[in-house]
Amino acid sequence: MSTDTTPAPTPIPTVNADKIPLLTTIFLATKTTNHPISLETYAARIPKTAPSDVLELEFLVAQSLRFDFAVWHAHRALWGIYLDIQSLPDIPMDELRTAYDTAIKHVRASRLTDVELIYTPSQIALACFSLASPSLASAWARSKYGSPNSSPSPPESPSPTSEVVVLELLEPIKAAVSHEGTIPEVEVVREIDRRLKLCKNPEKVVGSNAYNRKQEEAERRAAEKRTRKADLIRKAMADGDPFGNELVGGEFDDDDD
Repeated sequence: MSTDTTPAPTPIPTVNADKIPLLTTIFLATKTTNHPISLETYAARIPKTAPSDVLELEFLVAQSLRFDFAVWHAHRALWGIYLDIQSLPDIPMDELRTAYDTAIKHVRASRLTDVELIYTPSQIALACFSLASPSLASAWARSKYGSPNSSPSPPESPSPTSEVVVLELLEPIKAAVSHEGTIPEVEVVREIDRRLKLCKNPEKVVGSNAYNRKQEEAERRAAEKRTRKADLIRKAMADGDPFGNELVGGEFDDDDD
């Protein structure tokens, strides 16, 4: 997809100082998925956020990921299925393209559910394609798991790798995407955000009272340490030796033996 046609991010309702890592992560994700957005455009869409706020934690986020930005999500698997179906005989390309566009919407909706925590990207992709076009999904599964050249198996002992079994495994995914893959209301998001904020350690939230007290305590300890060190230096100077007292046992043998 051309980056010139990439839509700008929609405004985010509320942004607090503790959300800056999330904003940095999203900005980094736009670059690693080949959908870059200029920093100025990104920050301008987010209230009370400057470009420097986003860049400040970019290296820290990348370092915490060990600079491993590969994400094997269902979008890649869906693209692979789309290419595979093109090679099948007697496939109407117009129907295939329409089904692919619809399947993309289902994959996006799957990100709002728990299926990514349970199923593999390829299973999610095939389930979304099945929602868009059951016939094309069945044709793909038949080409991968069917056995057209071998004798048919008896009905009482179906092959565990047949396309029927594969498609049956997709039913829970399809149900989850269809019933749970909806964008939540803004009030629901705010309530979740409020609970997440309550779960945070206030000592790590920049600007909070606990964070400021911790910083003041660290500065106080550092000042006490500097004071003790200065007192030791003054005492050594008063004793006439700026390098401290002599080592015990002043006579040393220069011989290595």
